[in-house]
Amino acid sequence: MRPTIATFNLCNFGADVSSARLRQLGAMIARELAGPDILAVQEVKGEGPASAEGRVPADPAYQTLITAIAAAGGPRYAFREIAPLAHRDGGMAGAHIRVGLLFNPATVLFPDRGDAKPEDSVGIRLNGGRPRLTLNPGRIAPTHPAFVGDDHCHWAPCRKALAAELEIQGQRLFVIVCHFKSMRSITRREGDYAKKQRHAQAEIVHQFAADLLACDPQAAIVLLGDLNDVPGSKTLKLLKGESFHNLLEDLPRGQAYTRRHGGQPQALDHILVSPALRRGATARIPHLNSDAAPGQPEPASDHDPVVAILPALLGG
Repeated sequence: MRPTIATFNLCNFGADVSSARLRQLGAMIARELAGPDILAVQEVKGEGPASAEGRVPADPAYQTLITAIAAAGGPRYAFREIAPLAHRDGGMAGAHIRVGLLFNPATVLFPDRGDAKPEDSVGIRLNGGRPRLTLNPGRIAPTHPAFVGDDHCHWAPCRKALAAELEIQGQRLFVIVCHFKSMRSITRREGDYAKKQRHAQAEIVHQFAADLLACDPQAAIVLLGDLNDVPGSKTLKLLKGESFHNLLEDLPRGQAYTRRHGGQPQALDHILVSPALRRGATARIPHLNSDAAPGQPEPASDHDPVVAILPALLGG
């Protein structure tokens, strides 16, 4: 078995999705991605009333997607998230979009730890000389201005990064799911503010991942998601640092894109791996959404998924 992991921006996906779009997404994940062991998702909606604590879970959206994937012949996934507080994570008004993780419980173990609240920050502790997360799953620096917003810096509230520990055949894997500040802006100045916010987010996530590597240079770590910036950008350079490798950089130039803007291809969705995972790791991008031809059914998302094979996780 070669472990696989994927990232997919589902474009404001909720339980109210149309049946046609739901079937498309289920088939893409089950067939085109071959039912990856781990699937990081972005833009999952929680539209129900907030809980007494102010959180807005998205259980109906996840269960709707999980059922569609299974119906298309894929695994019966389980999911994990940390539901955001209402109106605190940006995105489409009233949608409370967030990031989450799906995993195949037949191949992946998720050792839950603690009960993280939306504003709880995950840490790292040593257990038998190896790093473990203090919360699993947990959010990385969720109260930092780069994520909650800062009027002085003209930063808006944004999705928080989700860190998780998983095990595949007894091998520990750290996964950090990101959805950085959107590129959307009306003026050039707004675009500059958004860039600086993404830079700050990338620095925070990189530092957390670097701390894991400082505890264990052989730690298996994947950073992935919709980073809203392209290879070679300052955002990606800050996130990569000296240790992480972006698997999209191994693809032929004409294949490394995940969406189109004004008809032009862009690579905004990425999978980065730590040194222990780089050997033999490969990524591919099924261009089912960005290359949809006129006259075909409406694309299931405005992003393509990215899927990677990680043979080194199991010593392959």
